[in-house]
Amino acid sequence: MSSEQQAQQPEAEGSHEQEAEAESETLVAEVPSIPSVASSVEENAPSTSRTGKTAAPLSGCVVRIKHELQDIRRHPPPNCSAEMQNEDLFRWTAGVNGPPGSVYEGGHFRLDIRFPASYPFRPPRIRFTTRIYHCNVDSRGAICLDVLGERWSPVMNVSKVLLSIYVLMSECNPDDPLVMCIADQYKTNRKEHDKIARHWTKLFAMTKAQTKDGEEDQDQAQEDSQKQEPVASQSEK
Repeated sequence: MSSEQQAQQPEAEGSHEQEAEAESETLVAEVPSIPSVASSVEENAPSTSRTGKTAAPLSGCVVRIKHELQDIRRHPPPNCSAEMQNEDLFRWTAGVNGPPGSVYEGGHFRLDIRFPASYPFRPPRIRFTTRIYHCNVDSRGAICLDVLGERWSPVMNVSKVLLSIYVLMSECNPDDPLVMCIADQYKTNRKEHDKIARHWTKLFAMTKAQTKDGEEDQDQAQEDSQKQEPVASQSEK
């Protein structure tokens, strides 16, 4: 090998090494780093946190309640109404007018409605906030109604329940009472039962302008309520 060829050999080897280094740098630049791949996977992966698990059923509950609220605003059931209380979607205030021809006629009865997070798979909790003399409603306003218990179904809604309460007010069920003494009175002394029920309606569910007999009639209703309260309390125990 001539001295000229020996001098050219190192230069060729050096150029080959430079080309290899450049190629290696290009490959490294094209391959993403491990942390960037991991972060990309984490961003696209579904959440496994507790919040992620509970968000789905809760959002379904919210959608259902909002839909019912819009529907009841547009098409309220006859003699009934409902609206949110203090902008709380899970708590409503409802109203039911006393059925014509019943002992509750002329009265406007208010109810409190609270929705559980599992709604509509569990029924709403509904109670009267207006006092009512009824064998299926106790002094705290709790209601004995099958559609709020064993006969509840997700196909039910607040409008249907309010209509059921309206029917219950015109046709009580003394064979499945919540207040036994009122049920017994309904069966054995219907005249006295109806008299007291009308007095309670005037006292608690009407304004003074609605009552025909004025303050004297309201005083009599107050007297009747005080007489019946101890008996009703004992039956609840």
